[in-house]
Amino acid sequence: MLSAELSTDMDRITQLQDAVLDLLSITHTAIEYITKRAQFEQTSLSIPTTLISPHAAGRKEYKEAIETFVGDIVKRSKDVERLIATLPAKDDNGQRATRIQELQQELEEVDIEYKAALTQAESLMKELEKALGTALGDERTTQDEETADA
Repeated sequence: MLSAELSTDMDRITQLQDAVLDLLSITHTAIEYITKRAQFEQTSLSIPTTLISPHAAGRKEYKEAIETFVGDIVKRSKDVERLIATLPAKDDNGQRATRIQELQQELEEVDIEYKAALTQAESLMKELEKALGTALGDERTTQDEETADA
């Protein structure tokens, strides 16, 4: 249950990361387009136009591109806001901490049971080896066990 919760949160964080990267990419592309495809106009007769862009877009194409960039940025910004809103609240951490403590206690109980079962298995293994040694008449096994018991 806890891993599913964490997995869901990580999915949301990954989606948020992707959305932010997309937003940055769109913004970068828009700024690059604006700076490289702008058509410079003379705004004052006293200041001559000295910079001409060979790849300048026409007014209509430029305006449409800017509107597209703005729409994309707004849409992706809303996606980022929506993803942020779905992230767990700070209050959820208390419930998770309680759940983690419960799981930790359960793990400790299971560990104690495991160690007890392991000790019992080792004891049974020694008994089995002794019984086999006696049944097969293997003096080495019997002598080794007597030496170990002493």
